[in-house]
This record gives sequence, C-alpha cells and structure tokens, in this order.
Amino acid sequence: MLIGKNPLKEQPDWFKKNIEIIPLSNTVEVDDKNIKYFIWGDQSLPKVVLLHGFNAHSYWWSHIAPFFTEKYCVIALDFSGMGESDHREEYSQEIYSKEIKAVLEDAKCEKPICLAHSMGGAIAMYSTSIFPDLFSKIILLDSVVILPPEKAEMMKSRRPKARMEIASDSIEAAVSRFRLMPPQPCQQEYVLEHIAKTSYKETELGWILKSDPKISNTYKYNDLHDTLMNPSTALEVVYGQLSQVFTSDVLEYMKYAGRLDDKNIHRLEGAMHHLFLDRPLEFKDLVLKILEN
Repeated sequence: MLIGKNPLKEQPDWFKKNIEIIPLSNTVEVDDKNIKYFIWGDQSLPKVVLLHGFNAHSYWWSHIAPFFTEKYCVIALDFSGMGESDHREEYSQEIYSKEIKAVLEDAKCEKPICLAHSMGGAIAMYSTSIFPDLFSKIILLDSVVILPPEKAEMMKSRRPKARMEIASDSIEAAVSRFRLMPPQPCQQEYVLEHIAKTSYKETELGWILKSDPKISNTYKYNDLHDTLMNPSTALEVVYGQLSQVFTSDVLEYMKYAGRLDDKNIHRLEGAMHHLFLDRPLEFKDLVLKILEN
C-alpha cells in the first residue's frame, strides 16, 4: 500500500494522546551490541513486555502501549538489526533470546507477561527453551510458531531474500515507499503513516529503512515442535480473522501439536496479520480482557 497516494483519515484523539506519550529510553549491551528498549508507565506495576516482528521496531507499539499503563508497566525492545538497536553480522533466535533476557534483567523485570507479534512469537517460544522462567505467560499475536510439514517444505523456497537499501530524498518520499510485509491494506491509515515515519533514518545517501537488509540471509531459526508440545510457559493465541499468515490449517496444526485449548485461542474479527495496526481499539479490548483472566 502506497501511503503517500492515499488520503489520510483525521487522527482520533486517543491516537494523538497515545503517540504523544514519550516512553523512558534505555540501552543495554548484549554481545558487544547496544540494544535499545523503552518503558511506558509506572515501573512498580506488573510488567508486560512487547516483542515486535520482522523488520519492525518498538514504535509499532507506541499507539497501543499507553492503553495498558493503568494496570501494567510496558516494556518494548528493538531487536538487533531493527529500530534503534545496533546491527550485527548475523542474527538468530538465540541472540534475540539473549537480548530479551538482558533487557528484562536491566529493567529489573521478573517473569512478565509477553505479547509477541509474528516473528517475535517464535523468538519468545525459543527463549523459553533456554530460559524457562523468563515469562509468566506468552500471548502469541498472529504468530506462526510451527507449520504443517507440507507447508513448511513449500515455504522454504519463499523465504525473503535480502533487500537492497533504497534511499529516498525526503522522509515524505520514503513514507510513500513503505509497505507492510506481508502486504495488506490498513483501514487506520494514520497508524500506518506513523509507523512509516518512525521506520526510516536519515543518512548521507538519503532516507533509508532502519532495519538491516542482512537479516533475511543470515537469520538462524529452530524447529519449535518440541517447545510447543512441552511448553514451560502458559500460552494464549490471538489471530486475525483475515490473516494471510495465520491460516486455518496453521491454526489447526498448532492446536493439535501444542494441545491448545479453545478457551486460550482468540480471533480478532476483521483483522489481518498486522492486527494491532488495522484494528487497534478492538485489539486493545481483546488483550485487556485476556490480561484480566
């Protein structure tokens, strides 16, 4: 979706209020790289940690995080290679798990509830295989942790390739290039514009995406069947009704392999893969309901 070629809807008051809240910003070093993380709310409250997906960053949550701060302190980190964290030569679920643990220790955050979107969900699950007491609960947000064998084989050939860094002369031109992956429309265009504007950095060459183009070719991930079948942490699943990723066959396979109870599976009506972008208020209501149970 080319944002610059679509008229933007007027920003509602709740959105303007939320993105104007500036979180506390901190940095922790993990394997010689600086990892940026942010904190919204009173740090004496119970903690919720937010994990973003592929090529995303913490500001994807900035219109959402303040909804939870009445009862929770909210922490979000930028995985290395994305957002405002340093880049590495290669990436893996293991190093990302170390980054989560380091951030939680630095923030003095013990066993928070974890909300993890897309790739972040698989990282959260893997992290519990090496740090079993890291979270009190994981809420997977349209996150495919395992795939049916035939679909996994098919997807091997579809793994994203490293993209070229494309520089734009202005932030406006950069924003006009911005697209969600996988592609999808977003009815709340003011949310998408905000995400786009926070996804670029200015360099000598022009405005380029903050995320490292090497991630796709170097990222090492693991088979998580055993982790899902024998979880060390309570699990909840939220998925978009119209998700292009979390399809019915994926849902049924994860339910079967993980012996997931229907009461822990929640469908967000009308939402696609980036469910907290296109249905932010409905997403907020659903997650708050889950957190209260």
